[in-house]
Amino acid sequence: MQKDMHFYGIYALARAAGVQPETAKNIACASQFVDDAIEDEAIVLDGENKRAVLPTMTSHRPIDYQNTIPGDQWKVWVPFHFLPGNDENAQTFVGKMVCLKDSKPAGKMLDHALKYKRDSFGPHLAGITAHVYADTFAHYGFAGLSRDWNRVQNDSVDIRGSDSIRNYLWSKFEIFKTRVAGSLAEAVPVGHGSVGTFPDRPYLHWEYEYESIEKYGSREKVVRNNLDDYMEASERLHTFFGNFIQDNSTHGDPVSPVTWESIADRVHDILETEGTLDERIELWKRAISSTDLFDPTDEDRIINYSEKLWKSDHLIYHFSKGGTVDNSDACLFFRAAWKHRNYVLHELLPEVELIA
Repeated sequence: MQKDMHFYGIYALARAAGVQPETAKNIACASQFVDDAIEDEAIVLDGENKRAVLPTMTSHRPIDYQNTIPGDQWKVWVPFHFLPGNDENAQTFVGKMVCLKDSKPAGKMLDHALKYKRDSFGPHLAGITAHVYADTFAHYGFAGLSRDWNRVQNDSVDIRGSDSIRNYLWSKFEIFKTRVAGSLAEAVPVGHGSVGTFPDRPYLHWEYEYESIEKYGSREKVVRNNLDDYMEASERLHTFFGNFIQDNSTHGDPVSPVTWESIADRVHDILETEGTLDERIELWKRAISSTDLFDPTDEDRIINYSEKLWKSDHLIYHFSKGGTVDNSDACLFFRAAWKHRNYVLHELLPEVELIA
């Protein structure tokens, strides 16, 4: 998924579920920042108390060499973008590591986040968890490890839609392939790189065939309807945010939520609209500012995302003005990301017997 869903969609669903604006913003920022937290060097802070902040990296750029490092794949792609589905019918370890929609491990992950909903980093952990959970509805069928399983036959990929959107997507796909051609990103098949951003387009109806026959025993065509997947994800996330504010009045008002049924048609209209990322973002912003999804406040009408907000420069400025760890959303994000990663790798995956 992309910023239209990870930030604006998440914000809208959280607000519709009754989450207060400031908390919803932190949840949505954390959700999107999972894709933007690419800094991994210690951030040294000036001042009387010489200290540093150690970021928790949660993503890499597609052509970053770190994608090739197995240890990094386990620390970044597995816990934050391709949560293993642990398919009970899988015949191999790789098959069990493949991401699945709304899997049992994903359900356990949601429950884990709710245990910390009253902590200072609770909204940030909820946002990170929402990102990972949402991605199970977009990234299913692919694994966060470098494996041949992820390779797709290029000539088997087909997309449906208007001529304009087909031409737009094919041109973007060609640019993407040109960028990675001959690079380590092409040689190391991690995640859904072989199909570009097709899983991340909410309106797309498309199909493909895997190069490997490991999964099916034959080259069976896989047909994907992203709209149906994104609608299912949206309904489940609305429920998750409702559970987040239950007995948690600091972050929400139990009497203000709207039902999923009352907003489902409007969400469907937004998700099915073919358009660029900026056009899709604008649709969410209009819905958030109107009464289509909930009764908006002045804060809702100016909601906007800036990836610089939690980056190192802003963090240094925060501490130079007397800020502390406890009132730094960036630090709370890093704390939540560390807790999430350690839970997935050292508790969840051992519990489902994927890691010894």
